[in-house]
Amino acid sequence: MSDERVPSMRIPLPIQTERLLIRDFAPVSDAPAMVDVYCDPEVMRFVPDGVLAGVEAVRAELEKHAEAQATRGFSFWAVVERETDRVIGDVGFGIFEPTSDIELGYTLARTAWRRGFATEAASACLAAGLAQLGASRIIAVVDVRNDASMRVAERLGMEQVDATEAYGRPHVIFARTPER
Repeated sequence: MSDERVPSMRIPLPIQTERLLIRDFAPVSDAPAMVDVYCDPEVMRFVPDGVLAGVEAVRAELEKHAEAQATRGFSFWAVVERETDRVIGDVGFGIFEPTSDIELGYTLARTAWRRGFATEAASACLAAGLAQLGASRIIAVVDVRNDASMRVAERLGMEQVDATEAYGRPHVIFARTPER
């Protein structure tokens, strides 16, 4: 993207937390595990593009993430539970087209819900993004019906800064700026 607000710095991977490893996706080997995420209607109900149709569609999505990482220096990455070495979801960054802001996102398999993994993964990524990307802010765009994701954004110290219509639905925009 040519917008001057989108930095071209890279976030070094992997990122390790107490319970998680965040790493580049391996599209072929990670696709079967990500079927539990991207093909689950309950998991994907607030995700703009919705449910994917099978392992080949999942692999293609993971290839897009790998390409974005290679060209932009950040993307969505695999969230791996260190104890089991199991891929349980994604976390990372995209670009919110209406504002050209870097957008933090996270999507986890239902089996990983209510264990604090979203907050742990998103917190580590947000810290890395704020430290490495040189952006004036990082946002999270959350569907107003997604209470769990709103709570994660609040736990990360992000503040509600705006409301918008995005992807045909009302959303809240949360933002966090680098510590200065």
